[in-house]
Amino acid sequence: MSGGPHGEHRALIGELAALVRLAHTALRAASAVLTDPEDPGGGDTGIPTAEKALAELRERIEEDAAAVVPGGPTGLVLGVHVGCEVEALGQLVQRLLEAAWARQEREPFAERLRTPLRGLAGAAVELVARAADALESGAPEDIADVLARLPEVGRRQRGLYELLLAPETDGGTDPVDTADLVLLSCCYQQCADRAAAVVRHTGLLARAAR
Repeated sequence: MSGGPHGEHRALIGELAALVRLAHTALRAASAVLTDPEDPGGGDTGIPTAEKALAELRERIEEDAAAVVPGGPTGLVLGVHVGCEVEALGQLVQRLLEAAWARQEREPFAERLRTPLRGLAGAAVELVARAADALESGAPEDIADVLARLPEVGRRQRGLYELLLAPETDGGTDPVDTADLVLLSCCYQQCADRAAAVVRHTGLLARAAR
């Protein structure tokens, strides 16, 4: 890395944002299988795409962990902080992938349940994408936008739970489906939390790097 301390800081930010985008690619691809199993898409969605992105993410995290982090204390704090959050994102995507594989042995969720799950997944995936952009730009308005969107994921999770708890004339939701939906919703809520954590201290660290 070259260009003096500022150039090193920008290069580090670029590398960390790229890791978040890899996590976003894996999350989006895994979510396509879970929310649209009959039409998971092709090319940039589906289990193979998610597994490929996740493998690359893990490899780059290991490489970054073995490298000397530039930028002095600021670079070290930034690198370790974002690295921990991205590693946690990768672990959550792995859980989603495992759920996607397991769900292939079962009928898809009923559409009345898949619709709110799709909304919840979409909100979490979008938040991870915006976190990468906010990390790279460092703009206060971009950071604020990410943090402001976090409660929406919680509202969508609550809406799904209300649907699962509502009495149904057909005897209610299958217990396995209920357990799977709660597990998935928790994963998406945690993905959103991690995305927010990525950018929460970006402003402080940007000022310290000047």
